[in-house]
Amino acid sequence: MGAKLISELTPEEERRAMELYQKAIVIEGLSYAPTLSQPEDYLERVRKAGVTATHITVTATNASFREALATISGWYEIAEKTGCRFACSADDIVQAKKEGKVCVIMGSQNAKILEDDISLIRIFHRLGLRIIQLAYAEQNYIGSGGEDVDAGVSLLGRKVIAEMTKVGVLVDVSHCAYRTVMDAIKYSEKPIVITHANPKKLIDHHRNKTDDQIIALAEKGGVIGLTAWTPITMVKKGVRPTLEDFMDFIDYMVKLAGVDHVAFGLDLNPEWEYDRSGYDKWASLYPSLAAPSFEERLVEGLESVSNVKNVARGLVARGYSDDDILKILGGNFLALFQKVWKP
Repeated sequence: MGAKLISELTPEEERRAMELYQKAIVIEGLSYAPTLSQPEDYLERVRKAGVTATHITVTATNASFREALATISGWYEIAEKTGCRFACSADDIVQAKKEGKVCVIMGSQNAKILEDDISLIRIFHRLGLRIIQLAYAEQNYIGSGGEDVDAGVSLLGRKVIAEMTKVGVLVDVSHCAYRTVMDAIKYSEKPIVITHANPKKLIDHHRNKTDDQIIALAEKGGVIGLTAWTPITMVKKGVRPTLEDFMDFIDYMVKLAGVDHVAFGLDLNPEWEYDRSGYDKWASLYPSLAAPSFEERLVEGLESVSNVKNVARGLVARGYSDDDILKILGGNFLALFQKVWKP
């Protein structure tokens, strides 16, 4: 790989980056927005940014079943207003690219929405939910998240994973603790996903993943999305990470797991741009995940959906081939969805 800085791209390299970006099915692997105060504005920004599909957390992190239904209902209203598509199959994303529309992948960052009823997986699937994370920052009846006691995936959790696989919902373990991640990879018959995390070898934070977790995920056919969330991206504590730091993570992951298993999930949070109070409440609950300041919560150069194109620029600067750039920009996520999702 080349070591050129993004700021050193030649005009020809800039053209190549933008041509590849426009050609690609671009999939942004994680944004948090149970509700949107200005949905038309944000989804238009996504469209103008050239992002084909965005995986949006459409339930609050500790939502109950009924609370999840309420926010999903809100997203149906958003779809009616904006004309966005829901990704119920990989083909929906391909079609959205052809039509120039935004495709929303509905997901949940906590399986607490299932309460203790496995049959609800099928209900959420019928409603359009296609990704469910097993646990967020605490232990639940399925597995463990964050720094909580990690007993791994429970017996009920194994049944949940089996049912998600059967129905066609992708298992996410981004926030899950070590043993829960390894158990989920082991017990799932299909590949699973880490939509937003970074290599723990480079940034020692409990939210990041160890080399053996990443290798196990890749060997099973899974994909990991590198994230721009500052607290788990700071190479030097207290110093806001840069776009070059983010590209270092991609290089590391490609060398470790192979280019077919690398993508990005920036952890954008558009509703907080309009209402700071939501962030402040969340930060008080999860201080170990909170940024040094609200304004510096994301990598410099990847602060918003309009900056996603900088990933393409970075990949060109690092010397990646056209095919590999298309994979990292969205092709790898799309291939995973094709393997796991069922309409």
